[in-house]
Amino acid sequence: MGKILFLAAISIVAIGFGIPALTLYFNVYHGFDSLISGIIIFIALLVACALGVVGMALTTEEIGYSDGLSSSEREKLNMMRAHQRATLEEMDEIIELLKEIRDILKTVGE
Repeated sequence: MGKILFLAAISIVAIGFGIPALTLYFNVYHGFDSLISGIIIFIALLVACALGVVGMALTTEEIGYSDGLSSSEREKLNMMRAHQRATLEEMDEIIELLKEIRDILKTVGE
């Protein structure tokens, strides 16, 4: 994991900061066209963002969050999931109740 994360970070820094800095240098000191340098900088930042997303996806895939959990942590996680499910079911019931109240108020208002 460390190697991929390190390579992704180096690539992002090199492309995200290095290319725009070099482009601005050539723009200021060597008369490079500003429109072309703006396009190059924009493309470099897009590529750096894409590499960042891919790098994060690869590193989180390698970590494997569920593999390193102990039995007590898994139990707590399952309890939290059950609590979240129960909360969502209660919210669904509340939504249905509010829809019924809305319908009753509409019929009374007419």
